[in-house]
Amino acid sequence: MRKFLKYVSIYSASLILLIIGVEYMLRQVPNALAFKKELIEKHTQDTKNLIIGSSVVNCGINPAYLADSTYNLAISGEWFRFNQLLLEKYIQQMPQLKNVFWGICFHSLWSDDDENEDISSIVNHQIYMGISRDHNKLHNIELLSLGSLCMRKWSKYYIQRQPTMRCDSLGVDHSYDSKYKENNWLENIPSLVKGQHKPMLADKDGSLYRENIQRMHQIAQLCQSKGITLYLIMPPVHPIYSKLMDKKQLSLIHNAITEVTNKWKNVYSLEYFEDTRFYDEDFYDGNHLSSDIGAIKFTQILKNDILTGL
Repeated sequence: MRKFLKYVSIYSASLILLIIGVEYMLRQVPNALAFKKELIEKHTQDTKNLIIGSSVVNCGINPAYLADSTYNLAISGEWFRFNQLLLEKYIQQMPQLKNVFWGICFHSLWSDDDENEDISSIVNHQIYMGISRDHNKLHNIELLSLGSLCMRKWSKYYIQRQPTMRCDSLGVDHSYDSKYKENNWLENIPSLVKGQHKPMLADKDGSLYRENIQRMHQIAQLCQSKGITLYLIMPPVHPIYSKLMDKKQLSLIHNAITEVTNKWKNVYSLEYFEDTRFYDEDFYDGNHLSSDIGAIKFTQILKNDILTGL
């Protein structure tokens, strides 16, 4: 019995050491959340303009072409819940913040960082940005929380020697550069549109839609209390995407944005969703601008439209 217990103890200790070692190595892998946390904490005192949202502005708005002291804190796959928590965490530390640019995509109002759907966003925000929605201690251990998903990240960085993060010094994600887009990206647009319509269909009682509108109001109120102007921005999509999208879904987005802009005097809507000034070369895929071409063009249009006073 003693011999058995000895072997069990040795095995358990070895397993714990292995988990600690792998977890440590995972924390050293470059990722966008840790990078942007460091970026914003380095510039809290001088930030005048902040970009938040998901991938449509993560790659679609380039601060270098917008205004001085502008940083892109948007994160791919980040929905309203964490947009709000992120802004709430840092807004108190930004005495010079004057404008917040919030990117809204076609399915934002029906999406959420839901533990039942995708736990990775919850875990990564808790570990790499110090933002927690449920304070689950297990979410502090990436290996145990994400399993095979984090091991793929480990393999990509340590075995395949591939980059795991392509953000520049202002926060733009260059994973969406035109050189990385797929050859058949145009043919994939119909399935992309269909996939981004599913969240609305799944929200049968409209509860998530109303919950996300409430988050919009809360962010508007927070910005107003600090004398900050909030711009709700819908970047352009490819003409094929525009043609195939569900018109009812777009109408509901318009209704939500109108409700918020009508209530809060510090909030403005800037919609470029069906803007015809953008062409194939400006897009990475059906609903993302290429970060090296389309984003520059779009940001210059933004600046010309609304930022002449910055």
